[in-house]
Amino acid sequence: MKTVIDSTRAGKLNWREILNYTGLFRYLSLRDVLVRYKQTWAGLLWAIIRPLIQIVIFGFLNLIIQKNADYKNAFLFVSSGVIMWQLISTAITDISNSLVSNSNILTKVYFPKILLPASSLLVCLIDFAIAFVIFVVMFLILKGAPGWEILFLPLVLIYAIVFCFAVGMLFATMNVKYRDVKFVLPFILQIAFYISPVFLTTGFYLERNVPEILKDIYMLNPLVTILDGFRFCFFGGEAIHSVPLFLGSVGITLLLLIFSVRYFLRFEKTFADFI
Repeated sequence: MKTVIDSTRAGKLNWREILNYTGLFRYLSLRDVLVRYKQTWAGLLWAIIRPLIQIVIFGFLNLIIQKNADYKNAFLFVSSGVIMWQLISTAITDISNSLVSNSNILTKVYFPKILLPASSLLVCLIDFAIAFVIFVVMFLILKGAPGWEILFLPLVLIYAIVFCFAVGMLFATMNVKYRDVKFVLPFILQIAFYISPVFLTTGFYLERNVPEILKDIYMLNPLVTILDGFRFCFFGGEAIHSVPLFLGSVGITLLLLIFSVRYFLRFEKTFADFI
């Protein structure tokens, strides 16, 4: 059977074609899960061990820097940031490597290439789900049931996934042609970790004696919106410090998604030339 690729479809997302390949999507997703934990003695326990180590380290840093006497709330606060950051960093990294790591099938058969970065999300969501369940159990034991704010949790998670997919798609496309990306991306994520409220509060950053323009730029960071939104769902408080900056953050994410998808589709046909 031959597949004829219409050159006039460049830059367009064919949803009907993607739906026709749902079986392949399920296979790729399951394969990624099996490969991640193949021949690992701890298996899925790594989804618990990794965030647990970070929670302990950054929990103590939170206590030292913010001089928080309530260690229970401090560690719960850090736990919420760490498990969300684990989802964000892992998803972006896995999506960015999805094309290069699947070069063996990328050059042999035709299928919508966007399935590769999309399927990489599943294993990240499984890791997140395991850590999330543990966090919820801890929260229920230490603080009880969350308030009405928990109703916004699905929206926050969807927004986080959209952001990760947009950033990951951009780096995945660049990674095909420029292999430096795999060295640059961890450095960028490390910087993003420290300029986002992962283990410190947004208030801590906004209280620093820095120009207001830097505070506005900080609030435009979609990671701030995601992390603060996730904590709002459990701890309540103030989720939106500035409505215009919040809308600007969401707008940046949507524009990034549109640009990333169009950039991906534009160069999709040349992937085999560089792989």
